[in-house]
Amino acid sequence: MLTKSDYLKFIQCSKYLWLAKFRKDLLPEDVDVNLQKVFDEGFRVETYAYKLFPGGVDAQVEGFAESIELTKELMAKKMPIIFQPTIRGKNLFCRSDIVVLNDDGQSWDIYEVKSSTMVKDLNVHDLSFQKACFEEAGLKVGNVNMIHINNQYIKDGDINPHELLTIVSLREEIKAKEVETKDNIADALRVLKVKEEPTVRILKQCDNPFTCLFIPHCWKDFPEHSIYSIAGALGKKRLEALLDEGILEIKDIPPELLTSDKLIRHHHAVTHNLVHIEKDNIKDDLAQIDYPIYFLDYETNGPAIPIIDGYRPYQRIVFQYSLHILDYPGAELKHYYFLAKDASDPTKAMAESLKSLISEDGTIIAWNMGFEKGCNSEMGGRDKDYKLFFEDINNRMYDLMLIFKKGYYVHKDFHGSASLKKVLPVVVPELSYKGLGIQEGMAASNKWGDMVSPGFPEADKDKTYNDLLEYCELDTLAMVKILENLNNL
Repeated sequence: MLTKSDYLKFIQCSKYLWLAKFRKDLLPEDVDVNLQKVFDEGFRVETYAYKLFPGGVDAQVEGFAESIELTKELMAKKMPIIFQPTIRGKNLFCRSDIVVLNDDGQSWDIYEVKSSTMVKDLNVHDLSFQKACFEEAGLKVGNVNMIHINNQYIKDGDINPHELLTIVSLREEIKAKEVETKDNIADALRVLKVKEEPTVRILKQCDNPFTCLFIPHCWKDFPEHSIYSIAGALGKKRLEALLDEGILEIKDIPPELLTSDKLIRHHHAVTHNLVHIEKDNIKDDLAQIDYPIYFLDYETNGPAIPIIDGYRPYQRIVFQYSLHILDYPGAELKHYYFLAKDASDPTKAMAESLKSLISEDGTIIAWNMGFEKGCNSEMGGRDKDYKLFFEDINNRMYDLMLIFKKGYYVHKDFHGSASLKKVLPVVVPELSYKGLGIQEGMAASNKWGDMVSPGFPEADKDKTYNDLLEYCELDTLAMVKILENLNNL
C-alpha cells in the first residue's frame, strides 16, 4: 500500500521511501522540534480553511480502517462537504484535507490546505497522487485545488479566513502530470517490493524539499571533510563528476576543478591542515569599526497566522535583542537586553530601549547583518517616530561574518561555512551553546511563540524567559570574543 506521505518521500529519494517503510528503527527517538512546528502551523491554517466551507463534517476518527469506512458512508450519503476524508484504493491510500460534492452529485472537488504562500512543484505532486488515489477507489474527481496563505493579508482584529487564504485551481498542472504520476506510482510500488536496502547516488536530495530523517544512516561512512560539506558551492554537475571519479574527500578534489577563491582556500586548509589567515586584509577590514562598539543581535518570530494587528503572515515580530557595548579599548563590557513577555507589538518599547543605549557615534556590529538591517527597516516602517533612528543604525552597521565569508580567515573545521555556530567553536572554543536550554535561533523563535500563546503553563514561563535571555546574550558575547581574537592576530 502506497500512501501520500510515501509517495512524496519517493519523489525526493527512492531510498527515503524504502527506509521509511522497512527501517523505522533508524528514525530519531526525539521528534524534530522545528518539523513539529511546521506541522503545528499547518494544523492552525487548516482550522481557518474549514471556515471557508461551513457545514462540513469531519471524517477522521481513531483508526485508519474506521476512518475509511466513515468516509465511505458520508460519500454514499452525498454529504456536501467532508473534512479529512480517508480514501483507499487497491494500491493507494491518502487522506485529503477537504472534499466538496459537485452539483452533478457524482464528482468531488479536492482541496489541499498548505501553510505556504505559493504553489510549489511538490504541491502538484501531492494533489496528483490524491487524484490518482480517488480514481483508483472508483471516485470521480472534478476540480483539484490548493488553499494557501495570502501573504498580503494584514491582521486587523479577528482573523478573516476569506482574506487570509487564497484558493488556486491546479487542474491544468495536474493534467500535465498524469503520465508522470502514473509512472512514479509504478516505480514507487516496485521499490516497496525490494528486499534489500536500495543504493542511490546522494546528490542534493537529502534536504530538498524535506530534510531526510535518515541522513545519519546514509552519511555514516562519509569522511569528516567530505565533498558534501561544500556541495552547495559545487553545483550538481560538478558534484556528479567528482562522484564518477570516486572522490568523496575534499582533499582529493583536483585543484583545477575549483574555480572560486573561497573553495580554493578551504581545499588548501583541509589538504594541508593549515589555517589560512590574511592578517593585512583583516586589519584593513576592521579599521572600519569605530568606538563605541555595539554588538547587536535580534530574535524574531513569524507565525503563519499573524498574532498581532498590523502584521502580515510570516512577517517578523522582533521580540528580543541582546546588546553588548564596549565604549573604548579596554573598557568594561556592558550588557543590555529586551525581551517581550506577551503577544502585543513590542516595536515601540524595543525602539525606546535601544535609542536610550545607542549613541549617535560608533559602530553597530552584527553577524550576517542583512537580517538585523531588515528587522530595523521593518521596525522603522511600523513606528515612524523611530524611522530615522533605525536608518542611522543601518548606516553604521558592520558585518563581522564577512571576515570569514570573504575567506580572510579559513579553518578546515568551519566546514566551508561562515555561520556563527561553525566559527565560534574554532575561534573561541571556551564559549559554547552546548548545555543551554536553547541552542539555536529557530528553537528560540518557537519557544517565544509558545511562551506568549494562550494556555502556556505559568510554571514554565520563567524558565523559558531565562533560556531566551541566556541564548541571545551568548550570540552577542560570541561576537565580542571573536573580535578580540581577530584584533589579537
